[in-house]
Amino acid sequence: MLPAVCEIPAGQYTLGAEALPFSRPPHPVTLAAFALAAWAVTNGEFAPFIAAEGYQDARFWSEMGWRWQKSKGETQPAFWEDTRFNHTLQPVVGVCWYEADAFARWLALESGQAWRLPSEAEWEAAARWQQPLPAWPPSESVDAQINSVERGIGRTWAAHTVGQRAACGAWNLLGNVWEWTSTRWGHNWQTLDYPYPYRADDGREDLSGSHARVIRGGSYFDLLREAHPAQRARFLPGSRASNIGFRLAFSQRDAG
Repeated sequence: MLPAVCEIPAGQYTLGAEALPFSRPPHPVTLAAFALAAWAVTNGEFAPFIAAEGYQDARFWSEMGWRWQKSKGETQPAFWEDTRFNHTLQPVVGVCWYEADAFARWLALESGQAWRLPSEAEWEAAARWQQPLPAWPPSESVDAQINSVERGIGRTWAAHTVGQRAACGAWNLLGNVWEWTSTRWGHNWQTLDYPYPYRADDGREDLSGSHARVIRGGSYFDLLREAHPAQRARFLPGSRASNIGFRLAFSQRDAG
């Protein structure tokens, strides 16, 4: 079953926030129309990739991703057997950037639809949806609709049907799990080589290499202050964690 999507129209969107050090300055960006998955990829949606032996098929992996896979010999996500995280409706976690990219390539081949990871600009545009930007840091200590560490749950909740639904219609863009994007952060975790303002033509959307990649949204393991539409963070592409998952997107010009 293909993911349900939210259609995001072409237009100018505002990215960034002056209050967040890595998100300065606020600036406009023009985006083409795209569709964003309405929720993060679930364990149930990821399972067919495993069953199809996607971990063993080089067709679905980038060059660096296949190197990672051959060196690790992984056959499933890191927390696949952990009952805290492996319910069918929970977002798949314990997947590195290479695995998320491989899943997108596999689904694209299976469906004939050009699924991919969203850029951080697309992710932020969908999360903000031209609504007033929330204050940062947040004035409240707990948000009942956001799964952050203050809730004390200690695990993810379902990718949809529970939690916050953004104005664009997407579930849990904030909290629950950080989400991989296609966008480079820098050559390593420490170095921000691709600051804001966002430019799609400066190399940050190059999918090759082993650059740290931008993650978005905050998680159940992090403070509520991380669950902000403009908050930028990063993770190494070969690293896995119980609080990082992903959702997919496709360009509307590729639809059909």
